[in-house]
This record gives sequence, C-alpha cells and structure tokens, in this order.
Amino acid sequence: TRPILGAESASGPKDSAPPAIEALVPDTSKPDEARKLNAEIPFSTAPNPAARPFKFAGDATALERATNCLAAAMLNEAGDDPVGERAVGQVVLNRVRHPAYPKTVCGTVFQGQERSTGCQFTFTCDGAMARIPSPAAWQRARGLASRMLAGDVYKEVGYSTHYHTNWGMPYWSSSLDKVAAGGTHLFFPWQGYC
Repeated sequence: TRPILGAESASGPKDSAPPAIEALVPDTSKPDEARKLNAEIPFSTAPNPAARPFKFAGDATALERATNCLAAAMLNEAGDDPVGERAVGQVVLNRVRHPAYPKTVCGTVFQGQERSTGCQFTFTCDGAMARIPSPAAWQRARGLASRMLAGDVYKEVGYSTHYHTNWGMPYWSSSLDKVAAGGTHLFFPWQGYC
C-alpha cells in the first residue's frame, strides 16, 4: 500500500544535475569480513559541517503525515534507540533537501517501496511494517521526529544521505566518504553536496 503524501516543502542546497538513484542492496552475506573491511576504511578528514535546521512548511495534515513517516523510518531503521533514530531522521531530512530525492518526507522514506530490491529504506519493502511497535517506542520516535521537523539537528552525521551497518558492504560505500559512525552504522554524504 502506498502512503498518502502530504504537501511538504523545505529549502536546502541545490545541485545542477542530480545523480541517478540506484537500489541500495547491501551485501550482508559475510558480516565478519564486512566489519573488517569497513574498519579499514578511514574516516574522511574533510570538514563535516552540521546540516542546517529543517523547517517543515505545510499544513497540519501534512505535518502529521510527515511526522508519522519520519518516525516510522527512525524506529524501523534504528530500533528503539533514540540516538540512532535521530541519526536516521537526519539522513531522511538531508535526502529531502537533496535534488535526487523526492521533496517530501513520506516520498523520500517510501521511495521504491513497490520494488523488492529498490526501496531506499529496507523496512519499507522487507515486511517490517507489519510489526507493531510498543506504544512507548512509537511515541518516543514521534516526539523525536516532531522536534527534527521543527529544526532539531543531529550534528554528528552532517549532510549524510547514506548509511549502512558495519556488517554490510553496499556497492556504493567505496564511492562515498565515511564521515561518522554511530553504534553499528556508518554514515556517508553524497560527494559535492552540502
């Protein structure tokens, strides 16, 4: 089922020609080897500035939709971990600002969900949405999402648009700069964008 998308907007940096978006299918067949290889990749020494605060612009209905979509991504991608949830939330908002992604939170979160290997966030196409989170976890994720849509920034990931676990090696990781780590996740901005 496709989500109902609301009218959302955000101002952000512009690039002249957005790169093509390919399915993000990590190779998780050799987790120990992936952890070793990921550990050997150095962190970028280039500046990693914090993203600018995201200010949601839309009516109350659109804000409710955006909050739910962002909270679902945060909770399903990071688990019931407030720090990890904020990192995921920042990546989603960075993508909304990036010209290669849809300009709405829900559009970005659910992009490619109709394809079994084309979803941008795994939880949208792997059946995870059938799980019902605890009420406390859902309310916490919604509260974090609400604050991020009102300008709260998770500075550590900067303008990262990608992340993966340290036990996976997606094809794209070698083409992006590793700028941050949080728990078992590694974060990468699209080069030339911030």
